Amino acid sequence: MTTITDIEKTVASGQLDKARGELEELLAAEPENSQAWFLLGGIYRRHELWGDAINAYNRAKLIDPEGPAAAAIESIYDILHFVNVDLMNP
Repeated sequence: MTTITDIEKTVASGQLDKARGELEELLAAEPENSQAWFLLGGIYRRHELWGDAINAYNRAKLIDPEGPAAAAIESIYDILHFVNVDLMNP
């Protein structure tokens, strides 16, 4: 089975679809792996799948409340709530 370190290297190399498949395999075997949920959330975020990203980050946050997932969720909400008034009122 692929390790988190291996998957992080796959993500860093830009092979997001491959990393996603590896994470899904890992999570099937280790559903309580907060790091894997966090990485999966990051992949969803890069694909702008906001709902899926928030769900994955929430799973990570439930498993590890002190981890980085809460900040990632807030970051997504900041993105989704961004309004550029100058563009709306030309």
